[in-house]
Amino acid sequence: MRIQDFWRVVPLVLLLVFLIRAEEIEKEPVGQNLILLLIDGYGASLYNRTDPKLQNGAQMLIKNGVQAEYLKPVFPSQSYPNWFSLNTGLYVENHNFTADFMYDPKRDVYFQRDEGANDTDYQWWSGGPDPIWYTAGKKHVDVHCYWYANCHRPHGDMMVQVPKTRQHSFKNEKSYDLFAYLPRIMKHIKKYQVYRQQLVLLRYNGLSKALRLFGDDSDAGKQALASADAQIRKIQEEMESHELFDSTNLIVLSDHGLKRISEDHQFFLEECLTDITKIKRVVNNLAFTFVYPEPEAEDSVYFELRVCDQWAAMGDYDDEDEPSVAVYRKNEIPEKYHWKGARFIAPIVLVAKPGAVILTTQIPSTDVSEAQGRELRMIGGWDNEEQDLSGIFMARGPAFKQDYKASPLDLVDVYQLALNIIGVEAGHPHNGSWEHVEELLADGWEDRQVEPDGEMGLLPSLTLTLVALISLWHQ
Repeated sequence: MRIQDFWRVVPLVLLLVFLIRAEEIEKEPVGQNLILLLIDGYGASLYNRTDPKLQNGAQMLIKNGVQAEYLKPVFPSQSYPNWFSLNTGLYVENHNFTADFMYDPKRDVYFQRDEGANDTDYQWWSGGPDPIWYTAGKKHVDVHCYWYANCHRPHGDMMVQVPKTRQHSFKNEKSYDLFAYLPRIMKHIKKYQVYRQQLVLLRYNGLSKALRLFGDDSDAGKQALASADAQIRKIQEEMESHELFDSTNLIVLSDHGLKRISEDHQFFLEECLTDITKIKRVVNNLAFTFVYPEPEAEDSVYFELRVCDQWAAMGDYDDEDEPSVAVYRKNEIPEKYHWKGARFIAPIVLVAKPGAVILTTQIPSTDVSEAQGRELRMIGGWDNEEQDLSGIFMARGPAFKQDYKASPLDLVDVYQLALNIIGVEAGHPHNGSWEHVEELLADGWEDRQVEPDGEMGLLPSLTLTLVALISLWHQ
């Protein structure tokens, strides 16, 4: 090698050594990661009365983290309204996904809990507030979804790439094995956290399915409880084996709890009406019902439902002065529900007391909800202040205190907390309260320095620099 060539190579060699050293330095994660496991239908009261032998994973988490007394859902305590509130931090009247079953009178189409013919119509999903995966993704956080509802749907100018086998669908839902994915998830976090933060959204529906169909005292219910806890345990074991607890936080929560249907409090709408032809249709049933009367018959239908003897106060509940079914015009819906301003609410709304259900035999309703009325043992949908419908919340990781029991949380509080962990500002004003969640956080957490987001880490940038220099050297 000629001496002049040698001196031309020396700077490149030194730069290569620097890059190797930089790689060692950059093995530190660029920021905190978050794994969120949503367990459908897991109520706080059910958790509290479950055999401790079925809670080893949860107890491991709580001992090393925090647990809220309970997590209050939004009204109505159904899947879609609460999923949207979890992912946006908004009450239902602000995010506008009103119920699991809805009717759009302008288009004359139904939404039927993701199981109807028109449920994939983009008009149900477009125009809503930014969900958490969009807000995180726009700040260059890697997002991964496993049966997490709606995460695969396009929003704005972004769509999370979710394989079809990992997309949520009540209509086509099959058994899935989260266990098989966990090692791969942890390896991915470990490998790529030096370049980008990671947000992993997981969902387990096996417990809700078992409780709805068979009840909480069934063998199927107990097996599903054991399976849910095994997943909580396995996630922590995988995090431990991949040395992720310094960089990654785990939140386990539910959307709402479930309550048994009372066989003694089943009311048929037709028995309250002198002429059922005055009703065009009903949407939803069981815990609450949307009633669409003929326009000229609204007053008479409302009156008949208000004075119906079938659900008049019978002294069976603690509050003997209240009927088993409350009847509201849309503008009479209680403010506490944060619901009456939402879209697709009928002129008349019936809300049953927890445990009681409203059924129809002849009036047209949604096919899916009618089938559920015949099959289910436990449901949600009732007043969100009912204790059996409160959910669970527990978490561990660098962001959280250890072995700490916290006050109750609202579901709308979680959105801001999740974004805070990954250092991302909320994408819009929300209904959560920071005062509710700050007691969960480890000392000094709020004073930490959050680096500005960026698309590239140090090593990729320097590698490009090296390539450029080599190119110049050959010229």
